[in-house]
Amino acid sequence: LALARADRNAERGGATGAVDLYRLGDVAARDWTARAIARDVDLGFELEHAEVRGDEVLLTEMLGNLIENAILYVPAGGVVTVRSGTREGRPFVAVEDDGPGIPEAARERVFERFYRVEGAPGDGSGLGLAIVREVADRHGATVQLSTPATGRGTSIAVRFPPAGARPA
Repeated sequence: LALARADRNAERGGATGAVDLYRLGDVAARDWTARAIARDVDLGFELEHAEVRGDEVLLTEMLGNLIENAILYVPAGGVVTVRSGTREGRPFVAVEDDGPGIPEAARERVFERFYRVEGAPGDGSGLGLAIVREVADRHGATVQLSTPATGRGTSIAVRFPPAGARPA
């Protein structure tokens, strides 16, 4: 629904502007902390200011999907960390968890609509990461899925065009 609304906004001239990824993360902290606590998940935030041009509603939806997936798939007692900032001149937002990770063979498929990793817990629809990729594409950003340096879990980073560049 958020993507459909964004399409209508874009047709009418769009709702793009300067969006601070720190502020998005700060709002997400308020929105997601209670859910993380209810699932016994340590949700942390390491945020730095980084500005992108985009649709704040879509970017909020994207970050929410990343956080929700991490909270849902990390086992009780797990850790989820949300980061924002700038690396190599490019603003980014990333969500990392110490859960079971995504099998190598499924890493590209998890971005397909309605795809769910076989045996994954929960009853999700398989749309969360498809929405993440769609929102990233609309903002000229790339999505990188990797295993954290700890060797377990999942890290998903969305890297935006360099500051000052307009999305394609």
